[in-house]
Amino acid sequence: MKLKRYIFITILAIAGIGISCRDESLYPLPYDDREVGAYMRLYSLSSNVFDLNNLANSGLDAVFEAVDGNGGNDLAELRIFVRHRRGTALTSEVAVKTIPASDFSDVPEPTYSEYRRARVRVTANETLAALAGATGFPGSLLAADQIIYRSVMVLTDGREFTNTNTTPNITGGQFYSASFLYTLVVRALTANTWLGNFSLTQTAIWSPNHSPALHASAQFPAYLNQVLFPNQTVNLSIPAGGLSTEREFSVNYRGQTVTMRINLENGTVYVPLQNSTVNCTSERQLYWTQPAGGSFAGSSALQAGLPQVTTPNVGSYNVAQGAAVGNILTIGVDDDADEYGRRNGYCTWVRRVRLTLTKL
Repeated sequence: MKLKRYIFITILAIAGIGISCRDESLYPLPYDDREVGAYMRLYSLSSNVFDLNNLANSGLDAVFEAVDGNGGNDLAELRIFVRHRRGTALTSEVAVKTIPASDFSDVPEPTYSEYRRARVRVTANETLAALAGATGFPGSLLAADQIIYRSVMVLTDGREFTNTNTTPNITGGQFYSASFLYTLVVRALTANTWLGNFSLTQTAIWSPNHSPALHASAQFPAYLNQVLFPNQTVNLSIPAGGLSTEREFSVNYRGQTVTMRINLENGTVYVPLQNSTVNCTSERQLYWTQPAGGSFAGSSALQAGLPQVTTPNVGSYNVAQGAAVGNILTIGVDDDADEYGRRNGYCTWVRRVRLTLTKL
């Protein structure tokens, strides 16, 4: 009996040694040492346009997030290239800027990002200087021209990732948002417009995930119909060091004074992803982002505060106006998005808010 027990224990010991000394060459997949890729997330873009009337204060202005298996620390550098399109005529591509890994840094709390980010600006002047060496460049910009930037993510092991070696899963969607291609359109903004004091009114609020029928039903939660932005006077200005098409203003939001930024884009009011800085929980803050296009089919059957008529999701302005008293600008903003602009909501269901600003 003792002999059998000894033999059994010996077999277990040998098996244990065999398990602890695994031959990884026999694995169907190299789980512990597999090579992983990387992508460069376009976390936030300030503008989609160049201002033809103020090229000195135009350019690609964005926050990039390096995503790899080592928290973004495998990045060696980010290279930016550019080409120009007018109609069907497309120039050759030329290098315009290189951003070293040292420009990328950890994101301060509160955040759940484990990756490193950098704010990158490629000015219009830098772009034009680079395009001067491109084959086919006409020498200057006109309205409706396109400036097409392409990025290349270079890792410390020498591998490169760009638009030619990625997948639709990575290029599309708000979360990944890593197309490696960024197209800005040349537009002309009338100087000294949409500046100064405006009255601000929250004219509608609704859930982009609900149909008009659901909004009208008793199932629609009353707490979704709230005044997040009380009636007030705000002052629109160009941010210090900002783009000429950008506007910012201090606003009373959820009982706190915070800063909102918008961008004027040929009749459309664009809202870049931004942190409102208002706490949602002890570890989360409320974010704003750009609504999807289209309209919400409101009606008089909905309660006050909800859209009473068909309401565009995205805000707008008249490109020929902005300086005269009574001129109106509207802003559409998705409230309580998450840190990557996904409309999940940290505290409540995401709500789409429409603001009306009237020049005083």
